[in-house]
Amino acid sequence: MKRRFEKLQESVLRTLTILAVGVATLLTLASCDHTAPKEPRLVMVFIDVSLSTLPDRENYKKYIDLIISQLEAGDRIMVSKILDLTIAEFAPIYDAKFPAFNMFSDNRTRYDKTIREMSAQIMATVDSVLDMRSKVQKSEIVNSFLICDQVMRGWSGKKSIVIISDMQESSSEFNFDTDHVTPAYLENVLATLKLKHRIPKLHGVDVWIAGAYAKDTEQFFAVQDFWKRYIVETGAELRSYSHTLLDFE
Repeated sequence: MKRRFEKLQESVLRTLTILAVGVATLLTLASCDHTAPKEPRLVMVFIDVSLSTLPDRENYKKYIDLIISQLEAGDRIMVSKILDLTIAEFAPIYDAKFPAFNMFSDNRTRYDKTIREMSAQIMATVDSVLDMRSKVQKSEIVNSFLICDQVMRGWSGKKSIVIISDMQESSSEFNFDTDHVTPAYLENVLATLKLKHRIPKLHGVDVWIAGAYAKDTEQFFAVQDFWKRYIVETGAELRSYSHTLLDFE
């Protein structure tokens, strides 16, 4: 009888140990799950659709695909166009939030399918826009940052901006394509923007520039220096400025 009782005790202890390990595992998984406390991110993407960007449109699509691959549950992505009237005609071509995932109540297969469908919808929308041969001659890039300021004010989580453009500002005020772009010229552009209160407040925002291009190396670096200084003035952090999308995360 005593031996039988000892075996029963051992069996109960083993069962309790297994249950304890199981609970600990579930708690660990829950802490790693998307439902754990995590600040969702707002990613605002602006795509230059002016005529000067036509040769690089296929690369633009690849950059969007890369951005989508880095989105997580709860993140919001807003895709808009850079036009000759970027701020006056602002209307996102896509704006959606990836749903959160709860490992205890959501079906993983169904959730993954939803994410794939959303990703495909984003790409289809972007493809349709980039495949159009619109006659947009100019690109108000500066105003895309002003829009980001307006939209991001109410977002408490992480904030990212991706500008996909050759970065050649072309508006009724400035034209980097046709004007004689010198350090003095760009200094005047920056001073004018400050005077007109067109420097947005983007503290805590990460910025990526992809698609940067110029007719020669000297102008490329001059324009790059302008945008670096402009972004510093906004309070944002420039993570990358390149012809391709580097290290987006």
